[in-house]
Amino acid sequence: MRIERIEIDGFGHFAGERWDLNEGLTLVLGQNEAGKTTLLNAIRALLFGFESTRDGRAWYPAFAGGKRGGRLLLRMQDGARWTVDRHGERGGVGALVVEAPNGNRGGQEELMGLLGGADRDLFNNIFAFGLGELESFSSLSAEGIRGRIYGAGIGLGGTSVLDIERRLRAEQEATYRPRGQEQTLAKLLTQMEGLRTRIAELEQQPAAYEQARSELAELREHHAQLRMTRTDAVERREHLRRLLDAQVPAAQLSTLQRELGEMDPRVDGLAPDTEATLDRLLAAQHEAAAALATLDESIVDAERRRAAVTCDPAVLAETAEIEALRDERLSHEARAADEREALAAASRLDGELQDQLRQIGGWSEQQMLGIDDSIAAVETLREHERRVVASRLAAERLDERLEAARSDLASAQGDLPGGDLDERELVARRAALSGLAELRIQAAAADERERLAAGATDAVPRWLVSLGAATLLLAIGTLLGGSLGFQPAGTVGGAALGIIAAVWLLQGRRAIAPTGDRQVIAARRADLLQRAGLPADADPLTIDAATDAVATAHAALRSAEQQRARLVERRASLERLEVGAVDARAARDETTAAWRAWLTEHALAPDLSPEAARQVVAAVAAARRLVRERDEQRERAAAIGDAAARFDARLDLLLMRLGRPLPAEASLRPSTVVALAQEAQLGAAELVRSNDLDANIAELRGRRAPRVATLQAASAELARHLERCGAADADELRRMTATAAARGRTRHEMREATATLLALAGGEDALPILVSEAGATDPAALEAQREEVAAEVARLEAEESASLTREGELRGEIARLETADELGSARQELALLQGRADEEACRWEVRAVALALLGETRRRYERERQPQVLRDAERYFGAITEGRYPRIVAAPGEANVRVEPESGAGRTTDELSRGTAEQLYLALRFGLIEQFARVTEPLPVVMDDILVNFDRQRATRAARAIRDLATRHQVVFFTCHPQTAELLDPDGAATVHLG
Repeated sequence: MRIERIEIDGFGHFAGERWDLNEGLTLVLGQNEAGKTTLLNAIRALLFGFESTRDGRAWYPAFAGGKRGGRLLLRMQDGARWTVDRHGERGGVGALVVEAPNGNRGGQEELMGLLGGADRDLFNNIFAFGLGELESFSSLSAEGIRGRIYGAGIGLGGTSVLDIERRLRAEQEATYRPRGQEQTLAKLLTQMEGLRTRIAELEQQPAAYEQARSELAELREHHAQLRMTRTDAVERREHLRRLLDAQVPAAQLSTLQRELGEMDPRVDGLAPDTEATLDRLLAAQHEAAAALATLDESIVDAERRRAAVTCDPAVLAETAEIEALRDERLSHEARAADEREALAAASRLDGELQDQLRQIGGWSEQQMLGIDDSIAAVETLREHERRVVASRLAAERLDERLEAARSDLASAQGDLPGGDLDERELVARRAALSGLAELRIQAAAADERERLAAGATDAVPRWLVSLGAATLLLAIGTLLGGSLGFQPAGTVGGAALGIIAAVWLLQGRRAIAPTGDRQVIAARRADLLQRAGLPADADPLTIDAATDAVATAHAALRSAEQQRARLVERRASLERLEVGAVDARAARDETTAAWRAWLTEHALAPDLSPEAARQVVAAVAAARRLVRERDEQRERAAAIGDAAARFDARLDLLLMRLGRPLPAEASLRPSTVVALAQEAQLGAAELVRSNDLDANIAELRGRRAPRVATLQAASAELARHLERCGAADADELRRMTATAAARGRTRHEMREATATLLALAGGEDALPILVSEAGATDPAALEAQREEVAAEVARLEAEESASLTREGELRGEIARLETADELGSARQELALLQGRADEEACRWEVRAVALALLGETRRRYERERQPQVLRDAERYFGAITEGRYPRIVAAPGEANVRVEPESGAGRTTDELSRGTAEQLYLALRFGLIEQFARVTEPLPVVMDDILVNFDRQRATRAARAIRDLATRHQVVFFTCHPQTAELLDPDGAATVHLG
């Protein structure tokens, strides 16, 4: 499986983004915070769902807008293209749509099939990993990861074989486990064993009762003896324990007493804070001396700086004028350029004005200024323009409608039908054809009367026959009425004929006499055929065709009449349009004349169109603006020249007052002002500095006498302290205080040892005996005795506890034997437990066989297939380390590995450097990726800047290994380091720039 395109609708700071990925290597290069990690997590989210929220906020919300999520366009090994679309505003699966190549849509089940059973943990740790996953072996050795790799190899898809084994073993152990007591089968067996024992006991109740009473009496006597013996043993054990605990503090007390006697007792009179007082006095003396030295250095430095101060009083007196000229200097320097700019602008605007006048028509400036370009004039011009355009368009539209009406009238006259239709002849033929239809009805009625007269329907009531005949005639009449073209209501007319015939049939004698009906009908038919223009032998089909032709001709006649009526209406409309066109042309001529009069009144050419006149007025307005701007620039240039002259005069007067020469050139005047300003500023600063230094020197000299007094007082206090302590100097006093502290610590430790021994002895009277006995006994012998007595106590306590337990059991047994009768119930309960135990044993056997088969399958897979994983990993690891570690060893079923160099002992991952361990983990991932692709659909490999901890040589070789992997798998590599990008994609053909 390969990702052809990533489309992000909204995720982090991405919105509406898309990236096309290569089939092999795609290098994504971007600076920090460009979105590399965001894009990596977007791929994970689109494949496996969104991460849970953090602090109530969605993890990677759509900051930049858009619907949170996107889609991946995937291409499988067989070339089929799938689309994975996922969106969601919070954590979880979200809205997932998986679209197949044929357009069908699915969900999570179809996606898991595309991923070959890989879940989020497997993908994040093996196929999409960053530096965090690469630094830890736990992400690679987790049973979930290994189990899914094994499951894919065995044929279980994404199911973890280790999970199956773990679940079966848990179910098996819940049923039965050796030496277990809480499992279902173990409980049943325990209950059954207890019941069997109970049944045997119940069968011997009388003898057991007497035996229990005898045993209970013996146990009571034995228990009293055990209690006395145990009490003596506990007392001996406690005594031996106190002797052992007293040996160390007794020896420590003796040593401390000897050390205290060897120390000088004269230092005991020193106060506890003697050394602290010494340190305080020495610090005060040092601080006073340092402060005095610092003050002397400050006085010397201030006097030196005061001697170096100089300033010019004349320049200081003119400081205000100098600063005013300095502030105006920059403006003065810009005046020359501003004046040239103003003159150039005036010249340019004058040229534009002349061009504008030539475009207008060669007018003079005065002539142009005489044109009215006011708002009222422009509005009047626009009103004339609207009227002229409206009248012209109205006349043109009426002319077009008039021409269209004439053409329509000519076409309608040509479409009128010819004059070969005779309306009277058409009516006569329609009447004859209607008579033929009536004759057809009469003939049917005559046939029915003859049949009735012949007695064919004697058994049927006469009214029923008449009703049936009427119904038949009604249907025939309906059909004939429609075929004869009775247009307002052909169906209704036919139905009316049928009703009339039915009435006639019921009356029986009103239409035609019973005899001679057929001769009358034949004569009538011949006459009607002649009137209809048909031959005497015409059949019913010919008559029906003639009827249709007459109906069509009648419809054509009605259509022609309607066309003639519309033609009359069109002629009237054409006449109205001709009158309107004449009025429109008159209105157009009137507005044109008014427009030419307005042009003449405003000194404009009378042949100008409204649009051209509007452009001329606009050009006049532009020319007026050019005249105004040109005059403004000329005035500005004159004002700039006057200001420059005033500045030069002020500067000359200042230089004469100071006795300084005037500048030889005008260009040197600004620099002269700058020099004077700097000199005045420096002189003012020097004056202030001189005053400050004088005040500072006086203040420093006043502070020296107190500092000298402080130093003398600190030195005198230190001498008095040494004299009180009897020390010649500070070092000797420190040695004395150290000895006093050591004696104090020794006394404290002696008190602690004595307190420990008193607690062990139980009082001061027993203390000498305890110390003497502890010092005279061998510690090893004491420990041996204590252990022997402790063992005896434990044995006696256990025997006593067992005795008490047995005594309680016997009492309960005696009470039960005195009252119980439960043999039958026990045997029935035993039978029920036996049945349940058989069922649980059967379940346990089924799970045991399944576990054995799965275990053997996994062990065979690890023996036969895991070496291939390791060989792939060895190939990658050897290439990265240049053959330094040619072999990787992993015991089947274990979650750790070690590497073996060419010479020397093997090393575990904890014994490797950080960079080498990461290279090993990378090689193992490549091996697992290769193995996963052998048994299922290969997945894309995504790496996030994993080479940062590799040295240059190994990074180069690792990049070569990644490029080799990309020849068989799709690899997407994120980095912010250009050097890494150069290693992986030297020519930049596979690089995508992010941000």
